[in-house]
Amino acid sequence: MESQFKETFGSWTQAIGTVISAVGGTPSNVLDEDFRKNLDLIGNELQATGNAILADSEDTWSLNKFGNQIQAIGNSTVILGLVIDFDEVTKKELIIKGNLIQALGGGTAVAGAYENPDEPEQALNVTGNMLQAIGNSMQAIGGISELRNSILEKDQESDEDETQDEDDEDKEEGNEEGKQKYQYPDLEEKPTDGELIQTMGGWIQAVGSVLNLIGQLRSNSESQSDDEPA
Repeated sequence: MESQFKETFGSWTQAIGTVISAVGGTPSNVLDEDFRKNLDLIGNELQATGNAILADSEDTWSLNKFGNQIQAIGNSTVILGLVIDFDEVTKKELIIKGNLIQALGGGTAVAGAYENPDEPEQALNVTGNMLQAIGNSMQAIGGISELRNSILEKDQESDEDETQDEDDEDKEEGNEEGKQKYQYPDLEEKPTDGELIQTMGGWIQAVGSVLNLIGQLRSNSESQSDDEPA
């Protein structure tokens, strides 16, 4: 019974965390960037906690247990990228690696779902873990695209700084709008392709975690039905 409680609590925590993280990763004119980053941080903390609880709920070694452990490590890596005071490139690299580790954990959990083929929630768990792996992979791909763009923009800024002394006042005024867009990316009206890929990946992962939660709740119902006297 204690194991079932841990599985249920862990599934709820993970699902809530992925949804919160997906909201935080969605570009919005209503929520400012700092608030969305805080949501993403809280979401990953909940995911790491949920995955750790799910791993702890299994007494014996299994692919599903190992997959949850890997996902918890991936979430912790993302958290490091969000909170540690590194340079932007290092922070983005940590987040990318964290998402890739989570994708590996989701793939391992997919294989683990086939260890118990008779369980009624198997189809939901396979689909849910697969969607989580796909979502994390998309987040990593989007992060790589954003990292490349930021490096290119930084190189362009360096080139502009080298020629800044040679520019006259008229040219500086003409480039002011472009410089503001670089210095204040929130002024951009449309999200970049990388941001869109990350957003879609976050919501796909959220759907996958909700399917896993539904599978766990179904498993609880089946267990209660079997325990009831005929």
